[in-house]
Amino acid sequence: MSLHASLNITDQLMSRYSPLSQLSRKYLNQVIKRSKVMTFGGGEVVFDKSAKRTDTYYLLKGALKIKKNILSSTTIDSTDPDCLFPLNGKMPEGVTVTAQEPGHMLAVDGVFLDRALAWTEAEAKQDQEDEAAREQLQEEAEVVEEISGDFDEAYFDWMASLLEFPLFFNLPPANVEKVFARFERIEVKKGQVIIEEGDEGDYFYLLIDGSARVVIGGDESKPIRVSKGSYFGEEALVSDTVRSATIIMSEDGVLARLDKKSFQSLLHDPLVNYVSLAEFRKRAAEDSKSTLLDIRSTAEFEHSPLPKCLHVPLADLRDKISGLDKSAIYYLSQEGGRRNDVAAHILYQNGIQAFVIRDE
Repeated sequence: MSLHASLNITDQLMSRYSPLSQLSRKYLNQVIKRSKVMTFGGGEVVFDKSAKRTDTYYLLKGALKIKKNILSSTTIDSTDPDCLFPLNGKMPEGVTVTAQEPGHMLAVDGVFLDRALAWTEAEAKQDQEDEAAREQLQEEAEVVEEISGDFDEAYFDWMASLLEFPLFFNLPPANVEKVFARFERIEVKKGQVIIEEGDEGDYFYLLIDGSARVVIGGDESKPIRVSKGSYFGEEALVSDTVRSATIIMSEDGVLARLDKKSFQSLLHDPLVNYVSLAEFRKRAAEDSKSTLLDIRSTAEFEHSPLPKCLHVPLADLRDKISGLDKSAIYYLSQEGGRRNDVAAHILYQNGIQAFVIRDE
């Protein structure tokens, strides 16, 4: 396959497909930037048996033949309603996928999509908080608005990219907006020392504009360059040790910094507990009160239903919480992805015990 240059990826195109249609506009735009349209010719092998399916795929145009073995094959056409959903379940690794005719396929960064869905739901959850909770969060909300004004869309793009770094992989979805709110923007000058070797760690830094250099042991003969888009200062905060190097601005620039307390509290979420699939099966066999809960949208669930589970869409969970058995223990199915973390928050806030099932 090759990139298709003439077919633009727009929010109108993306919103036709599930679960892309559930994304808020700002996160949909971020997913678009991490997506690509691939084109293939008739008879072309789109995926062979050994090919890795690293993205989430949608068939935009054309028809594909999925061959499991010599005796078993199926054909998918872009006019099929199933093509409004990801094809990954129909073409797992180990099968050969061949184009029956020329067409296009949309490839979306699946890992980022999973996070973006969770962040969207976390925003919706926060919007549904009662008036008292909203008043408590008003100060943070004002800071978010202020930051949105100070930092243009390019800043948001860059922040979203930052969340893909391993350090942020486990950032609880409910904390995403709080992370934006807690960052402080500061202007710095050439020659200004940002971090001094041997000092205690107090801030985590993002370099928005400008460049800096890293000096270790006072030796400036071999400085390490730090460029725009980099982050630093997390080691001392994570390990609770002193700074291991000095960082000096090489030119005027702009930093965003997050204080130690916020860094530690927002990157760790004690409210969400996880279990493996094997552990869930063991508990379910021993306790009749163990309930498997699927919080995907109705469209997702109807397209690929999960047997022997309770289905409550995350968007409806708060309204239906009173109907849940508070003596039961709920286990959120793997199909929900990072959205499960948001659901776990809602359940805990209402006195219901819940665990998120994660891949082993």
